[in-house]
This record gives sequence, structure tokens and C-alpha cells, in this order.
Amino acid sequence: MKKRIAMLAICAVTVTSMLACAKDTDSQDTDTIEVTEQTQEEENTEKEYSSASAPEIAYTSVEAEGYDYFEGQVQCLEITDDSHPELKSAIDDYFSGVVDNFNVGIEDWNEEAKQQNEEMGDEGYEMKYSDNITIDLKRLDNKVLSFVLNDYVYLGGAHGGGSFTGVSFDVGTGEQITLDDLGDADSIRETSKEYILNTIATSSDEAKANLFDDDVINYKEVIEELFSNGNQPEFYLDTLGITFIFQQYDIAPYAAGMISFTVPYSEYDEIADRYTPLEDMPYAIKLSETGFNSSVDLNGDGELENISVVNTWDEEADTNYYILRVGDDGLKEETGNGSWITGYFIHNEEGNFVLIANDGISVDLYEVSNGIEAKGHMDTTLYVKEVTESGFTLGELSYDDSNVASWSNEEQHGFVFE
Repeated sequence: MKKRIAMLAICAVTVTSMLACAKDTDSQDTDTIEVTEQTQEEENTEKEYSSASAPEIAYTSVEAEGYDYFEGQVQCLEITDDSHPELKSAIDDYFSGVVDNFNVGIEDWNEEAKQQNEEMGDEGYEMKYSDNITIDLKRLDNKVLSFVLNDYVYLGGAHGGGSFTGVSFDVGTGEQITLDDLGDADSIRETSKEYILNTIATSSDEAKANLFDDDVINYKEVIEELFSNGNQPEFYLDTLGITFIFQQYDIAPYAAGMISFTVPYSEYDEIADRYTPLEDMPYAIKLSETGFNSSVDLNGDGELENISVVNTWDEEADTNYYILRVGDDGLKEETGNGSWITGYFIHNEEGNFVLIANDGISVDLYEVSNGIEAKGHMDTTLYVKEVTESGFTLGELSYDDSNVASWSNEEQHGFVFE
């Protein structure tokens, strides 16, 4: 009998034992992450709700085995310390459910792909269906553990498709956080909807050009509908606010990728501060890849300013550029044909910075507390894997036949470079 899904390097595992995805790390590919705890005074009233420390986590993975026309895997997360028993149990249960759902359609997909191959009759080409679920960690402190599950499915055709699920857990209780836990859910929905629509309206024309805005699909109508009748898009809690995720084809074409908007906690009239980070905590965020504004406090005065990075192309010059906008200041730089820029905003004790990653070509750093000041440039053939408040990781990026990414030859860098 063919196994439906099995641990890496384990001969046989039943579906009912998939809880081991988050428990047994001896025979799995495991990547452990250490985090810096948020410290609180003894009398802090948040202590009732918050854990005294941030959890320690590790990644594990399971994969489908024994199929001729299907391949895939699930990346899981586990709590590795003994200080968060409720969270540990909740995370185990959550990923056990993810694996169970992964298993449901495998047999049918394998058979369907087999039939498609027989119909094509091309002995030189074998098409496989695939399903790969990966984790994008968003926040990890003594209050909140949040991440996005990216479920990328290929069922033939020109390309696959992804769906995104936002997940946030209360580190102290292990409960999954809902809008009701944050305050008046209807008020939060209304504030979020209006903020997102205003963010789009005040973003650049280059960014707005990515959205559906015609008689067939109008992004404003879609956003209104998604926030109606007690519903909302997928969301998670990050360092700055509540981030809402729009799925592929919701408000933009496939090529625009995942579009999300973060509504700062300060925008809400009332919100449970048991889930808001301590004031002036260092953080790093990825800026919108489609060029929409993000709102940050650049000088600690409580006033939010817009910041964005836009990829653009000059048709006459036949050249790619990026435009960095910080408040009323702007900078336009040539990137080379075919380049695509990713921007990151970093707030730490040294100031406020924007890291510009032209993957496989260069990395640039700007100080943006008062205007835009170039701080460093690095030529590199490597890709940016991760950016934190204290530095960034470069590495070689490759993909296997199932479009699963892997990293090698990683390098750690701080924010001081020429």
C-alpha cells in the first residue's frame, strides 16, 4: 500500500501520527530560530496575558512519497522550549490539521495527473501535480506568534497558483487570535477597510496600475465585499499593525503576486494592547512589492509618514528604475534591464533605514530618518534570504522540480558596509 505522506528519512508514518511533524526532530530537516525577548516591568498589567519570554521555534518538513504523478511537502513549525506548553500543544494540533488536509486530495490528484499524461501521450515529457505548503514567519515575541502559510498548487497548465492563510497565536494562552480578541470586530473591519482604500488612493500611479479597475472587476467593490457581513480577508498581527492579505486575482492579476496592507495599531480607536508590541521596539518589515505605501513613524513624534519602493520602466530609455519615496522626498535609481527591486524598512536604535535588494546583483542601504541618505552599496551574486532589525542574510537560492526553494552558502551581514 502506498504511503500518503511520510516524514523525511522515516520509512512509514500514518496519517494519525502526523502530529510528529511538530514533535520529533531527530530525523527531520530542522532549522531553529532564536529570538530576542521583549522585556517588561514587574508591575506591567500585560503580564496577565503575555508570556514572560518569546518561544523558541524550529521548522520541520514532511513530504508525500510513493506517487508516480504527484509530489509535494508541508513545512511545519514546532515549539522547542518547555516554557510554553499551551502554545506548544496548539501549534502541534494546528499543523496536524494542515497535514490532514494536505492528505485529502492526493490520491485523486495522482490519478488525475496520470490520466492527463496518458491523454497527452508524450513519452518524452511527464507532468506531475504538486502541492507545497511553506511558512513565512511574521512576528515572534512574548505576546504573539504569527505567520503566513503559502499553499502553492500546480495542476498542469502554464503555472500554478497560491493561496495565503494568515495565522496568529497568543503566546501566553496558545489560543488562535481572532478579530473579536482584538476589540470590536465590526469597528476594526470598518477602520481597516477605509484605511486600505485610502492607502491605495494616496499611493503612486505606478502602484495603482497593478489593480483591477474596470467594468468586470473593480478593486473598490471587491474590498467592500470582502469586509462585509462580518467577514474580512485573511489577516495576521505583525509588529506595526494588522496585515490583511488579498488572494491572487482578488484585486489584481496573477503577475502582481500577493498584495497585502498593514493597518497600524494606532489607527484603531480601541484595540487590545495585550497584542501590541512594546513602544519603540526594533523591527524590520518588507515593503510592498507592488509599490503601495506603508506607514511608519520616522522620528518618534507619533505621526505616520508614507514610504514605498516602486519598480518602473522607462520606455524611451529602455531601462528599469526603482523609485524610493519617503514622505515628501524621492530618489530614482537605474537598476538594469530585467531587474526587480525588493525594499525593506528597518527601525533600530541607530535610526531608520531602507535596504534595497536587487537580488543577484547588489544591495543598497539608505538612512531615511531625515530625508534619504545613501549609507552603503554592495555588489553580490547572492540573494537576500532574510532581513532583521540587526542585519541581513545572503545566500544562493535554488528551486527543485516542485518549485520548492532551498538555500546554501549563506552569509550574515550587518548594516555597516561600503
